[in-house]
Amino acid sequence: MLSRCLPLLVLFLLAACGYPETVFRPQAKADQAALASDDAAPALKEPGPAPAPPEETRKPFIVIHFEEAQPDYAQDLYDALKGALARKPSARFDLVAVTRNPDAAERSMADVMHTITAMGMPAERLSLSSVAAADDKTNEVWIYVR
Repeated sequence: MLSRCLPLLVLFLLAACGYPETVFRPQAKADQAALASDDAAPALKEPGPAPAPPEETRKPFIVIHFEEAQPDYAQDLYDALKGALARKPSARFDLVAVTRNPDAAERSMADVMHTITAMGMPAERLSLSSVAAADDKTNEVWIYVR
């Protein structure tokens, strides 16, 4: 019986020896390049960094700067939105908070959205998002027309 089990045991031990090194061992850069080119073992590729968010290629219709605590932008915003709706009554608007500080982005976005909805704009016509600014000083909300 031992003679029949011995080849299986040897095979199992040999297979187990290489397994932890290829799956759990951190890969060197040369090994990663070799793995990346090997289509036969896609499960062994280590995940790379998350892709960068797509760059915004549209030009903002309105930019509101939050350099001070309570900027006075309501009348200018009203005039701009009124003009946009006169040209395109079915217009929808994308609001994009641009800052490195998530709390500032949330506050700025909420302030602008509240101002716009208080003017009578239905919230369903607004789309909200945020992107990371290139520096720590930028705190703005960009508005795009769709």
